[in-house]
Amino acid sequence: MSRPRQSEPRRKQLNLSLTERELASIEARAAALGMRAVHFSRALLLRKRRQPQAPRKTPSPAETQPSNVDRLIHSQLVRLGNNLNQMVRHAHRVGGPVPDDLAPLLTDIRALLARLPS
Repeated sequence: MSRPRQSEPRRKQLNLSLTERELASIEARAAALGMRAVHFSRALLLRKRRQPQAPRKTPSPAETQPSNVDRLIHSQLVRLGNNLNQMVRHAHRVGGPVPDDLAPLLTDIRALLARLPS
């Protein structure tokens, strides 16, 4: 099954020069969120900022690193999302109803999302 076409394909590039340390930092932050560096960077550059912004305190190293619980929750969400994607693909392929397994899976995903810090 091929990927659906984008309504507005990305054809332009923005090339940045980074130091090794800057690139490593971006890649580490992206990996912590389960993203590729390019997608992480695009999301950061294009996010809308709230006006006005309060001054930020510099986070401590413990605040910037995801905890083991956050990593476990993330890995479980990835697994659940993978299962959900496979079930929906199968339902679309065969044209049948959504499987009965979907409701408990969605309940699990919502419960995990509710536990994540805002």
